[in-house]
Amino acid sequence: MKNFYTKRYIPKPSRREYFTIFLLITEIIIFSIVSKYFLTFKNLETVLRNSTDLAVVSIGMTMVILMGGIDLSVGSALGVVAIFVGWMLQANLNPILIGIVAIFSGTVIGAINGLLITKTRIPAIIATLGTSNILRALIFGMMGGNWLTGLPQVFTTLTKGILLGIPIPVFILTVFYVVFWFFLTYTSIGRHIYAVGNSSEASLLSGIHIDRTRILAFVLLGSLVGFSALIYVGRLASVEITVGLYLPISSIAAVIIGGTSITGGKGSVVGTLAGVLFIAVLKNGIVLLGISSLWERAVVGMLIIVSVLVDLIFSRRAEKMRREQLFFQRTQFLKQNIQERT
Repeated sequence: MKNFYTKRYIPKPSRREYFTIFLLITEIIIFSIVSKYFLTFKNLETVLRNSTDLAVVSIGMTMVILMGGIDLSVGSALGVVAIFVGWMLQANLNPILIGIVAIFSGTVIGAINGLLITKTRIPAIIATLGTSNILRALIFGMMGGNWLTGLPQVFTTLTKGILLGIPIPVFILTVFYVVFWFFLTYTSIGRHIYAVGNSSEASLLSGIHIDRTRILAFVLLGSLVGFSALIYVGRLASVEITVGLYLPISSIAAVIIGGTSITGGKGSVVGTLAGVLFIAVLKNGIVLLGISSLWERAVVGMLIIVSVLVDLIFSRRAEKMRREQLFFQRTQFLKQNIQERT
């Protein structure tokens, strides 16, 4: 029963995911035509390097949104972990130890969010908004209004390194997205995430531990935020006071634009990667053309609204079709019973 239930909730690639990929390809073609610098190796490397931390966080955000949740604290969480990393770099601690502490710190923050949401039943958007503000205040307190600058470039390889002639970010994104695609598609826990997002009531009846699954999703998101903090510090060799300020909206935008349903149960990390690259290419193209970055935010905001609107329209249409099908089945069942009695 459980295996059948969870397997049938693994969605096939949706039209929205294909549409996002189409938008990405169109965007690349347009910027290639209007700017001779866009398709250069150096520029494409810059696009990947600058979007690696966002891409990693967006994997975790995908899992949370797949369950019908959301996390507004990822930017502040990344900021707190990045400060820890900066302090440990200044103390010349072992890089492996720094990496473990960073991932552990992010995991703890994710676990706190998950427990807060599942145990108190506070809506995810409210709970994570609260933790975001607490962590943002903690950032100001930890930094005392000053930036951490001139940090040792221990983790620079994560964003600027080259292996076999290929930028390291390509390997990072390939490994992370393949692993989590497999996790969501072929493991029981991944199928449970989809199932809970589709129907928590049906999931409960099928024996899925809903709260445990939700906590796990937030824990994994926190771990990915911790790793992203290493990438962030490695890329900038500094931590500014506004660290992670726009990360929540960017990661949520990447996930939603990539085709994941805001109501949960539908989407994949493949679409999310397309959404991340779309945002990264858009930002890069706007810079190359000398256009104000405000237009990037305007376009992303518009796409969020359109994506959610399209998602709601398709969801309502699908729900209407399900009701009509159920009504037809009940009608046929009643007719058959009447015929058998007569």
